[in-house]
Amino acid sequence: MEEMFEKFVRENREGFDMRKPDPGLWEGIRSRMKGTVPFRWKTILQRAAVVALIFSASYAVNEMVHRYHNGSLKNQVASRAKFPRGLKETEAYYTKVVNQKMKELKPVMANCPALEEELNYDMTELDSVYTDLKKDLKENMADQEVIEAIIENYRLKINILEDLLRDIKPGSEECISKSDGYAL
Repeated sequence: MEEMFEKFVRENREGFDMRKPDPGLWEGIRSRMKGTVPFRWKTILQRAAVVALIFSASYAVNEMVHRYHNGSLKNQVASRAKFPRGLKETEAYYTKVVNQKMKELKPVMANCPALEEELNYDMTELDSVYTDLKKDLKENMADQEVIEAIIENYRLKINILEDLLRDIKPGSEECISKSDGYAL
């Protein structure tokens, strides 16, 4: 069947080529088509703004990743994670005071092992709280509440030591009674 159709087309080819479409045909097609799409600046500008925003964001992320891998951002983050300027001096002061008070208590502690054990337990507890606060300080990038808690921790240590020194008579080698002991 296909061969017969091909044969017919070959034989009547000239008849097909002779026919040209009516010039009014295209006018009819154009009249049925909707009007052309108007040029809208608002749409063009919106799309351009979105493209610019996406490009800017990807460029910024790329720069951050590049800087981080080169180490400059790592150094910035590490320097921010360090303690605030005044905190190191404050810690040095309170550590010095605590050590001084501990030296004053040392002669009495030699005669009172129970008191020394209890004091060491309290100081160990306060040291563990201090360690947790230091971790919080690194995570919260020097949050003021954490700094105040660290200072309060040092003050509590000093208060415990001062109370012990006040309760123990200077120069006496007597132990204070167990009921006067301190606990956190």
